[in-house]
Amino acid sequence: MKCAFLCLIIEANFILSTMRIILLALITLFFCSCQEKDSTLSKTEKKTLPTQNMLFARTFPDQMMDMKALRTAFANHAELAEQSQSKNNGPDSPWRQEGPTNIGGRLNSVAIHPTNPDIIFTGSSTGGLYRTLNGGDDWQSVADGFEYLAIGDIVFDPVDPQIIYTGTGDPNITILPHPGNGVYRSPDNGDTWVNIGLNNAGIISEIAINPSDNQIIYAASMGLPFETSNDRGLYRSQDGGQSWEQILFVSDDAGIIDIVMDPTNPQILYAASWDRIRNNTESVVYEDDSKIFKTIDGGESWIQLTNGLPGNDQVRIGLDISAQDSETLVALYVGQDMQVGGIYRTENGGDSWDALGITGLENALGGFGWYFGKIRMNPFDDQEITVLGVGLYTSFNNGQSWEETAPVWWTYEVHADKHDLVYYDENLRFLATDGGLYKHENAFNGNWIDIENLPITQFYRIAIDPHNPGIYAGGAQDNGTTEGSFQDLVNWPRVYGGDGFQPTYDPENSDLFYAETQRGGLVFDDGFGFQSWTFGIDDADRRFWDMPYIMSAHSTSRFYTGTYRIYRIDDAPYGSWYPISDDITDGDVLGGSFNTISTVAESPINEDIIYGGTTDGNVWRTLDGGNNWTDITEGLPERYVTNIKASSDNENVLFVTHNGYKDNDNISHLHMSLDYGDNWIDISGDLPEIPINHIEMMGDDTLFIATDVGVYFSIDQGVEWLRIGNNMPLIPVFDIEIDSEMNRLVAGTFARSIMSFPLDSLFQEPIGLSDLNEIEIHLFPNPFNEFIQLQSDINIDEIRFFDLKGRLLDQRFNIQNKTIETSNLSTGTYVVEIRSGNDVFRKKMIKK
Repeated sequence: MKCAFLCLIIEANFILSTMRIILLALITLFFCSCQEKDSTLSKTEKKTLPTQNMLFARTFPDQMMDMKALRTAFANHAELAEQSQSKNNGPDSPWRQEGPTNIGGRLNSVAIHPTNPDIIFTGSSTGGLYRTLNGGDDWQSVADGFEYLAIGDIVFDPVDPQIIYTGTGDPNITILPHPGNGVYRSPDNGDTWVNIGLNNAGIISEIAINPSDNQIIYAASMGLPFETSNDRGLYRSQDGGQSWEQILFVSDDAGIIDIVMDPTNPQILYAASWDRIRNNTESVVYEDDSKIFKTIDGGESWIQLTNGLPGNDQVRIGLDISAQDSETLVALYVGQDMQVGGIYRTENGGDSWDALGITGLENALGGFGWYFGKIRMNPFDDQEITVLGVGLYTSFNNGQSWEETAPVWWTYEVHADKHDLVYYDENLRFLATDGGLYKHENAFNGNWIDIENLPITQFYRIAIDPHNPGIYAGGAQDNGTTEGSFQDLVNWPRVYGGDGFQPTYDPENSDLFYAETQRGGLVFDDGFGFQSWTFGIDDADRRFWDMPYIMSAHSTSRFYTGTYRIYRIDDAPYGSWYPISDDITDGDVLGGSFNTISTVAESPINEDIIYGGTTDGNVWRTLDGGNNWTDITEGLPERYVTNIKASSDNENVLFVTHNGYKDNDNISHLHMSLDYGDNWIDISGDLPEIPINHIEMMGDDTLFIATDVGVYFSIDQGVEWLRIGNNMPLIPVFDIEIDSEMNRLVAGTFARSIMSFPLDSLFQEPIGLSDLNEIEIHLFPNPFNEFIQLQSDINIDEIRFFDLKGRLLDQRFNIQNKTIETSNLSTGTYVVEIRSGNDVFRKKMIKK
């Protein structure tokens, strides 16, 4: 009978983050908050997991991700993006990379050219595929055209290394799984790519190519982790990827996680299967279908290997084969405690296996071994075996003893969480980690060298430094809080550790800075080191993994936050929080952090107006500072509330965004209210059904939204949406902010670090045609504030200001002064009309 191991904390993104927080608490005088204890739940129970909320946000109230709807949305998005580029200055409007590149991010795979170690490819869990031609000095993104930028494996064709294959999808299957759309092939060293199939295989974990006939390709699939399906297993193509056949199917919830090919006989392959399901109601990491199989006829038939191997109910399995003796293999089994359960060696092609010693590996996998599972044998010495886990552990004597062969993770000399190790020769080896790519030139003796500078940090939240123009801060997954600018991409310092979330600068005190770790670990630094400021928040409260908190627009010492109820503090950071609402969720229905507050907002006009949104689809408001609360959910979709923003122009106006999508239900994601939330208007316009994560406004007409496929904007209150920029691939953006000082839109991406976009380029094209279009007329700046500058060689008779509905708001005659004062205009988008005789010139402009 199958059993499912369902984790509360250990299956996290990632439990290592929890361990780091605990250790960092000791290092930093116990000012980080710890997480809940591990527990085991039944297969049907809901779970409370770090970053579980990221998956829940995209599926609530459904059990699993609807991949049909997702692919439809991506197709709609691609069409809309093409339309946007034709209307939106296209190649003249790129995003600028702000950084960081030195912090790094999750890398799953690395491949080295067989005859030139300077040619390296590495693949990110969400940020795409990268190539260097000079050993890591310079890198290029070579797969921005992929619809899915999660990379699982990369291989060079053994016959023609100009040909490269990559499999999409993240095989480490975290709480927010990143699927792919099959296998891609490049005939020209990565310059161009073609999808060659297996679009429904979900996650491609490994690829192997027959060196005797490179038209024979094997691709291992873990399927879609959200659901059971028959698309999992091992596939073979015998025509270079033109067609595929499934040659090994284990079960509808077990895919193939690892394969190795006999280096002397490509007809012999070994495959490891793994039971893995991940959605909102179940998390299977072990059952009775995790096994090792062997074929001696290229996949026509298979036998299960058992003699000396563990029995049923295993977790993830990793394989490697000796380059010296193809009868020799090693297998790493993850135990049900998510540590190393055993390492086994065969010297007769799998007929029998012997257990190797594992003393010294007790915590090698950090208690979340489902995230690892890789083992390597030195191809030049098969007595040297390395286990990839939180650290790097090597035995030089076939398992008799083990030692760490990379610096301990908390020094950050080599980042924690190791996912791939490749040997080039007896001395040179490359290591892919959650924080970048490293090289070792002396067979584990000496120092590792960080050889990549890739902008692949995954940011949850960002902030703009009001004291240092152009400086941005962000809270990143597994990489703490960091800050910097595009002027020094490679030197962003890590300000604070753990999983980073919302940073906040005090605009009045340059010495006061706030940061946050998971589950509301609020800290501040007033120049004397970081301290906690959670006093008054009940430790027993259910909390969101990304617990929201905001600084009041009316007082820099007043903040609001939310657990399942909304809290306020009036003398931050030294005072005490106190609740100003009851439970505004549906109650403790799903357990843990599911029924929690996901966003909090305050009116910048009226300090008594406060809003709260929840992970279970509720929106509430108070008009009297928290004394009385009203549920204003009616009229909104039953979806996870990602963001609420109150207008800075009109007290009664607010906007709400939602996440999640499903097929054919026409759920909208963006709504506006003109009456404090009593009634709602759908302003999704022509947006595809893609999750919206955040909204910012410049007035009530010009809107910017961060989505799972980039950033969009509208200048007509959502009637028409255009995608911003021409060089941001299809990546999730979780946060955006408007930098008024630098006149840029800043995006915190969950794949490509922090990027920014010049706002001027969005509003510089005149609208309408007239005889004056060929005459030099300049209106600037755009956006403007209190004045508009006019430059013209002709006499101007009249200037008019219209709103986007065509209503005349202001007009000036006989313009003499070229500086036009605009203090009478509120923030928003205008059509500025200039008249000279019978000629007319029009231009859209924004007042900020």
